[in-house]
Amino acid sequence: MPVSTASRRSTTARPCWLRHEAGGFTLIELMIAVAIVAILGAVALPSYQSYVRKGNRGDATSLLQAANLAQEKHRLGNASYAATFAALSPPCNCSSTSERGHYTLAISGVSATGYTLTANAASSMQQADTGCTAITLTVAGGNTSYAPSACWSK
Repeated sequence: MPVSTASRRSTTARPCWLRHEAGGFTLIELMIAVAIVAILGAVALPSYQSYVRKGNRGDATSLLQAANLAQEKHRLGNASYAATFAALSPPCNCSSTSERGHYTLAISGVSATGYTLTANAASSMQQADTGCTAITLTVAGGNTSYAPSACWSK
């Protein structure tokens, strides 16, 4: 005996939420995905910015090293270190601003036996680099010191 259509439906009855094939995401699924992305972004962004700041410190250290080398070359032929970059001979290939513009350079404490070079943060990104807004290289009596030491990558 043939099975009627009505009896077939009754044996395969499904709940209302299973009657239709899924055509996309529900609002709750979408909100969960957005929340996960927001949490990941909140954790990742500060970490990323910290790595960028640390990478930008290389801009300061290369500027300080270039100025240090120019000062030492100048001292070989003169009685004291140069008080300005213009006084360096041959002229320093460094300028008062770092190559990528994140730091400005200053010379202070110039004498016959030493000087201090300071790279000060110029860009807003580096000004937020707590503890490393001013990076110094000091030469005194033939000894070179770097401060703050955490800002100088080894």
